[in-house]
Amino acid sequence: MTKIRNAIRATGLEPPDLIEPGKLHRFPGIGKRNGNTAGWCMLFEDGLGGCFGDWSSGFSENWQAKRDKPFSQSERVAFMHRVEEARKQAEAEREQQYSDATAKAASIWSSSVPANDDHPYLARKRIKANGARLHQGALVIPVRSGGELHSLQFINDDGSKRFLSGGRISGGYFSICTIQGADALCIAEGFATGATIHQTTGYPVAVAFNAGNLESVAKAMRHKLPDLPIILCADDDADTEGNPGITKANHAALAIGGKVAIPSFGDQRPAGMTDFNDMAALLGLEAVTKVIHGALATIQIDNDGWPDPLPLTAKIDPEPYPLDALPETIRAAVEEVRAFTKAPIPLVASSALAALSLAVQAHADVKRAEKLQGPTGLFLLTVADSGERKSTCDGFFMQAIRDYEAEQAETAKPLIKDHKAAMEAWEAKRGGIKEKIRQLSKTGKPAREQEEALRDLEHYKPEPPQVPKLTYGDSTPEALKWELAKSWPSGGVVSSEAGLVFGSHGMGKESVMRNLATLNQLWDGADIATERRTTESFTVRGARLTIALQVQETTLRSFFDRSSGLARGSGFLARFLLAWPESTQGHRPFSDPPASWPALTRLNQRIAGVLEQDVPINEDGALSPPVLTLAADTKDAWVMFHDAIEGELRSGGELYDVRDVASKTADNAARIAALFQIFEFGGGGAVGLKAFEGASRIAAWHLHEARRFYGELALPEEQADAARLDSWLLDYCRRKKTNIVPRRDVQRNVTPGHLRQKTALDFALDELMEAGRVRLVQDGKRKEIQINPALLAEGKP
Repeated sequence: MTKIRNAIRATGLEPPDLIEPGKLHRFPGIGKRNGNTAGWCMLFEDGLGGCFGDWSSGFSENWQAKRDKPFSQSERVAFMHRVEEARKQAEAEREQQYSDATAKAASIWSSSVPANDDHPYLARKRIKANGARLHQGALVIPVRSGGELHSLQFINDDGSKRFLSGGRISGGYFSICTIQGADALCIAEGFATGATIHQTTGYPVAVAFNAGNLESVAKAMRHKLPDLPIILCADDDADTEGNPGITKANHAALAIGGKVAIPSFGDQRPAGMTDFNDMAALLGLEAVTKVIHGALATIQIDNDGWPDPLPLTAKIDPEPYPLDALPETIRAAVEEVRAFTKAPIPLVASSALAALSLAVQAHADVKRAEKLQGPTGLFLLTVADSGERKSTCDGFFMQAIRDYEAEQAETAKPLIKDHKAAMEAWEAKRGGIKEKIRQLSKTGKPAREQEEALRDLEHYKPEPPQVPKLTYGDSTPEALKWELAKSWPSGGVVSSEAGLVFGSHGMGKESVMRNLATLNQLWDGADIATERRTTESFTVRGARLTIALQVQETTLRSFFDRSSGLARGSGFLARFLLAWPESTQGHRPFSDPPASWPALTRLNQRIAGVLEQDVPINEDGALSPPVLTLAADTKDAWVMFHDAIEGELRSGGELYDVRDVASKTADNAARIAALFQIFEFGGGGAVGLKAFEGASRIAAWHLHEARRFYGELALPEEQADAARLDSWLLDYCRRKKTNIVPRRDVQRNVTPGHLRQKTALDFALDELMEAGRVRLVQDGKRKEIQINPALLAEGKP
């Protein structure tokens, strides 16, 4: 309990002395007085974890006790589930508290009476009532949001203030005067300040009640009044660390493109004076009018010291994945798996395409034109951080394939036993002949008869039964060749940790050229002869291969460096359908799996149906799949697609920098179309236009992804990191409708993950600051990143 209390204290909260496990505790929020209940915490019943937060400031954190060994995946899932349940309980209690306070506020407000301007507080502040009421001698100011009453503020004769206990304040405000026909709107912290500003300027005022609420109110006003100038009328808390009045007003103005007015008290500023009501008392109402009108006239939305932002790169924005281009059965299954896993859509779709490719590739080749035919197997590559749930998605879509492998292995057990017995008998015969040759050799007698018998026996060596093995993990190209030649001629490398492929011994400096050539030949469906000195030589004939990998960008960069350009120069990566999706990590709240999976079940049943068909293997053990042709209208569409791409491969063309990838795109489109055709309609007939139209859209999307990725991969790593951080920050700001990002949020959530390291993050931020795209500011103990407002304007990159 001491440890979680220390963690809570480190955030500025003061937790209760006793934290009972399994119970939600309430206590004052940061900087709040006793009696406030904005702070909350829960220690889980095992005492090893918990969560806490502050409703008044909007933050929450998880806490875990240190332990000797890391949490397992199931323990992490269980912990996050408990966190979610605790948050739901806290949220439910808060909503009930708000509901009770709202009802009480309505009762008090309806029983109160209009205040007169001679109330002691109003008289002392020299302001009018402006709609305030009286309850038991105290002024009552309503706190409203969206036209609904949420809470009340009470102001006593002596100026002491309190809010109705349990009421919602965040985002709430009190309006002084109607906005209709106004030239500007002012937002101020306190009621007396707002009343003074309205009295001297005539502008309507929204009273936000405290500095921490300025930004929320400003955003609400901007949403209602997109074109009206808004002035944040700050309190100047010069004697308070960090000057929260001015700091929060500046933040709010930056967030909405507003103005800031700051009271001025001259050189002889009396102690304790902070706001525009104080300024009016000291210098008169005209002085207040001058400052506020001056702010409206001189402060520009796009300035505040911001330069014009410089571009980082010739950036290519991502396009949404064309889900509707997938056949209905596949699309529905992808959406079903995506809804549960919350993984990036392109990653889920690639898992589905990998399963489709692996199931179908043995059953058909595709002919694009005369002398232009080849396999239907796909190479798919997803560039993403670990933890994006590719293994989970692969597990869903590969289920029918793994069931098929297990069934075939079980069926083959008697055949394997028979082969083992036959081999033992054959080896015994071979051993006997060799022993006879040795004995004759010792006596100097000829052994021609025995040598002939040994040669004949080699022709009768028992062949092992072919047992379908379709899936491989992180095999080297050399091991893969052997399996395709000796075990089963159709297979797939499916891996969520492709670093074991790209970073393997098989891809070392000495062997990289040979192994890249091997994988290229397998994509082409070519025969591969392997000559060995010390072990059996063999030839891969008619094999078909699917590859579906996820690789971290840093691993891929390292592979590029080690291969000295061969990865692209050899055409290896050009064969891949590449996806570079935005991470969904940090946006995946826990949800229980659905009770049924109708769409996924239909897809796996169809894949099982394909796998149950006879595999066309000739007497040499090689695949000889039938060839699908393109229907006449499909052929016309394929030619148009091919020529449109070809026209952009010239120097200066849109696809010139990725011409290696683009030159394979029409081939990949034909492969995908053939897969769709067989999956939807079976093996007969030609590839129809509908199948190709969907396939070509998917192939074109992957080509666009290749342009995006290789464009940034060519950058120095620090500059590429800056571009990635820039994209993440802009996405954050657009989602949150702000231009201020707490550095803590970046360090916890930014992707790719290596940017969470201080050194990498600092380098990237330096690049963005030099380009005038961000600023670093410190608000008390909190470090923030401000985004140049020009970047968030509509249509800006």
